[in-house]
Amino acid sequence: MPLRIALIDDHVLFRQGLRALLTTQPDLVVVLEAADAPDVHPALEAAAPDVAVVDVTLRTSSGIAATEEIVRRCPQCKVLVLSMHVSEDFAAQSFLAGASGYALKDQDVAQVLDAIRAVAAGQRYLAPSLPVTALARRRANGPLGHLSRREREVFDLIVKSRSNRDTAAQLCISVKTVETHRTSINRKLGAHSTADLVRIAARLGLLE
Repeated sequence: MPLRIALIDDHVLFRQGLRALLTTQPDLVVVLEAADAPDVHPALEAAAPDVAVVDVTLRTSSGIAATEEIVRRCPQCKVLVLSMHVSEDFAAQSFLAGASGYALKDQDVAQVLDAIRAVAAGQRYLAPSLPVTALARRRANGPLGHLSRREREVFDLIVKSRSNRDTAAQLCISVKTVETHRTSINRKLGAHSTADLVRIAARLGLLE
């Protein structure tokens, strides 16, 4: 029986190209596809994917937060984070969120297919260019590991230059709640302004 794959990536051309590649593999079938996590969550249980391939930076949410939600909603589904970010911090946070693998978009097709099959078989996969320490890091060791799932979503939107009002609308929370999260984020990261948060994101290689 073919492995059932869900694709979550906000770059349409990349997602369509990956889907086309996967359809050439007799042991893989794409059963679910979306540009953002909120679009795919309601359909997860019905689609019952074996592997979700998730971009780490999505349009209105964090791929890391999406990973946590996918694992919660669909425990039998393995998550392979597929990212353009060659970042040990992103990889470590992905594994801490429940991902089984972290691959890079600049890897060749054969390696990405191997990564999908590996996580489906219950193995862990890490892109060869990243240090194996990403597999073993504890949450406290990464600066963003101190943030809650919602705080991480707010952080990701802030560093994309989103206003409090835009962030509130995208996350379906109040502006007041966003402000509370921002205060907590600043305290946990030792930041005093949006510029400080952007510098932290840049240092960690989280900006496109």
